[in-house]
Amino acid sequence: MKIQKYLRMCGVAPRRKAEELVKSGCIKVNGQTIFDYVQIQLDDVVDVKGKVVEPRRHVYYIFNKPIGYITTKKDPQGRKTIFDLIDVDDDVFPVGRLDKDTKGLLVLTNDGDLSQILLHPRYEVDRIYEAKIEGCVERKMMEKMKKGMRLPYGYVSKMNVKTFKIANGTSKVKIVIQEGRKREIRRAFKFIDHPIIELKRVSFGPLKLDQNLKVGEYRQLTKEEEKFLKEFVSDKK
Repeated sequence: MKIQKYLRMCGVAPRRKAEELVKSGCIKVNGQTIFDYVQIQLDDVVDVKGKVVEPRRHVYYIFNKPIGYITTKKDPQGRKTIFDLIDVDDDVFPVGRLDKDTKGLLVLTNDGDLSQILLHPRYEVDRIYEAKIEGCVERKMMEKMKKGMRLPYGYVSKMNVKTFKIANGTSKVKIVIQEGRKREIRRAFKFIDHPIIELKRVSFGPLKLDQNLKVGEYRQLTKEEEKFLKEFVSDKK
């Protein structure tokens, strides 16, 4: 692999900063100072400014996000964030976001490559939500949503919507999307005059919300889940 990618895996620096380190002669590979972008193997000894570095251990968590928390590490406005509830030694980040008023499955990791594949639209990774909405969406509108819609504020991604319960002037629907623009689901349903009352993500790619995981709780993936996730991502490459 390229030295830049290796340094990123070690948590040393992002790509551009890694390139600067290489050009300035701060990197040694197997005792030899390098000034160009060499290919290296995982068993090579890489030294950055006199310190040997190794790839970080990748970790994966699922978190049952509650309503009222934003998906970021710090908030200038002082609002509650998910990291007020999460306490792990690993420097993890959320894979994508859920808005403050949305609950459910959130994936946390320090694996940037895996995160990119799960999030990028070209890999077509399903994200499944369950929502309670006002009224009932007509089948004709569901067909329009399946193709994607252009609204006054911009294009809305394709949404596969299915109703599974109707009661007291509201409906419960299952929503499958493959992109996650900011508040996109809420905006789409508001536009078609069926505002969302409750919204919960129940799956992301191969991972499903653990029914035994209480709201606000998190846990590390089991070895089987981690293997399944990595195989899923590998098949997308």
